[in-house]
Amino acid sequence: MGIESDQVVYEYLSRVGDVAQQRQLPSAARMRLVSELRNEIDRHRARTTVDSPAAVRRILDRLGSPDDLVDAAGGASGVRRAPV
Repeated sequence: MGIESDQVVYEYLSRVGDVAQQRQLPSAARMRLVSELRNEIDRHRARTTVDSPAAVRRILDRLGSPDDLVDAAGGASGVRRAPV
């Protein structure tokens, strides 16, 4: 895994955490959400043949925006969806 690709993931997960905090998602739920997303991203990255920043961005695009993920985790509606 490349440094640039790792940075893209770090920035994405940081945005998810920031949005979750702004939406007042409880601390344990924020940590769980970021951890689950990290695991999901790692699984997708392990299955790709090329680990470039562009490939990582495609994975993140499929997962959804930080706003959408936090909403699905209960940050807005209180309803949690299954991971992608």
